[in-house]
Amino acid sequence: MDIGLLKVFQAVAEEGSISKAAQSLNYVQSNVTARIQQLEQELGTPLFYRHSRGITLTSAGQTLMEYTVRIFNLLEEAQQAVLDSPVPKGTITVGSDTTAAVRLPAILSAYRGCYPDVEVQLQIGRAADLIDSVLQHVVHGAFMDGPVEHPEIVQELVIHEQLGLVIPDTIDYLGLSSIHDKTLLILNAECLYRARLEEWLREEGFRLGKVMEFGTMEGLLGCVRAGIGFAVLPVSYFRRMNITEGISCYPFPERYAEVPTVFIRRRDLYMTSAFREFIEELKVHLPEAVCRTDLLAAEGRGTATN
Repeated sequence: MDIGLLKVFQAVAEEGSISKAAQSLNYVQSNVTARIQQLEQELGTPLFYRHSRGITLTSAGQTLMEYTVRIFNLLEEAQQAVLDSPVPKGTITVGSDTTAAVRLPAILSAYRGCYPDVEVQLQIGRAADLIDSVLQHVVHGAFMDGPVEHPEIVQELVIHEQLGLVIPDTIDYLGLSSIHDKTLLILNAECLYRARLEEWLREEGFRLGKVMEFGTMEGLLGCVRAGIGFAVLPVSYFRRMNITEGISCYPFPERYAEVPTVFIRRRDLYMTSAFREFIEELKVHLPEAVCRTDLLAAEGRGTATN
């Protein structure tokens, strides 16, 4: 099995069509068909189901595709390792969820000031998408709420955030009784913020009411301001956004307030000089950062802490 066959296989799997794969590879269609047949003969099993709408992977094909992605990622990392320079250069791609992103401008600005030959690309996404992007080598690492428990991921504590209730000024806040029956507005219905709120509500004898999920922070905050519901966000995010009109933030009780922001990366990721220096920049610009891995795992919780 050679790399050329795997390249054709990957193109066909991604395109879902022999003809489209041939176009993307600049091959004639018969050449692509012959190479897929050769690969199937070598492995002794069909890799695709053929049907009127195109082709889809068999279970064997899905398994091979997972290994193919890993093989090409390893080849790319091998090239990076060979070409890596003691002086940081090239490109690093960093992911972040919406709330963690508010802390990044100062870090990115300082890093680029020190290493102008490095291009830093930023991708904003939800937790599940960020984890998948890290695992698939789409990003080098990502900032997100922790802990993250996965055998292929290393996580490093960046900072402990304190949660707060973000409430429209039209509500006279006197405690949970003021909002327990209101709609919770949230970016991710399964996030840790919701879980902490529900713990607090249960202790006070309340239950969470309706939940409305949003795709953007701007839309969420706009609806809080309009009185549609309330939100749970890190207090630091609220302060850094300098929101002063129409909504207020009330801190959680200490026992429910703290959530860790972690920086995750693949355990087997090759650390280029550019990426290593980016990690070092975190330590400088986030005073609480400890960047020591797997400490919470040692405590039975699966992430890092100080």
